[in-house]
Amino acid sequence: MTGGQAIADDPRAPGVSSTREETMRAADIMTKNVATVTPESRVEDLCDLFRERRITGAPVVDAQGRLVGIVSKDDVVFRGRGGDVGPRQTPDIRSLFSSGFVGFNAGDDGPATVGLIMTRTVISAPEDASVEELCRMMWEKRIHRIPIVRGPVLVGIISALDICKVVMDGNLPLR
Repeated sequence: MTGGQAIADDPRAPGVSSTREETMRAADIMTKNVATVTPESRVEDLCDLFRERRITGAPVVDAQGRLVGIVSKDDVVFRGRGGDVGPRQTPDIRSLFSSGFVGFNAGDDGPATVGLIMTRTVISAPEDASVEELCRMMWEKRIHRIPIVRGPVLVGIISALDICKVVMDGNLPLR
């Protein structure tokens, strides 16, 4: 292929080019209406958000929209209980996936806020990162979502499922 023109017998979807300069970027597929929480958010409210939006993690932002962390259901289950999962935690874990979150009552030993359980070292990417780069980051770091930033400010998020959808729809050719 030369000059960005597709060869007539190219098996990919119409309009999909294999030239590097036309590579699909994070900005092309990211979710822009991102469900976020703050470090001050209550863990109980976080679990409600996960259930309502049918998500398993969310970026943590400050008042200016700057990315300061990320939090997932694993953080709630494992960090929220000091890494010790036993019979006492079973109702809390089940309630993460159903209505009526049970855990973290007053006097409970679970943390009250997202800031206490979030991961502070966040792997993020700029809007112009290629989908291939995002896939590599997810694979190498064993992560399920990547916040997309413009400088320090969160502008979107991409999950592994978002990338699967792009491939399934034929918008990202497989090699």
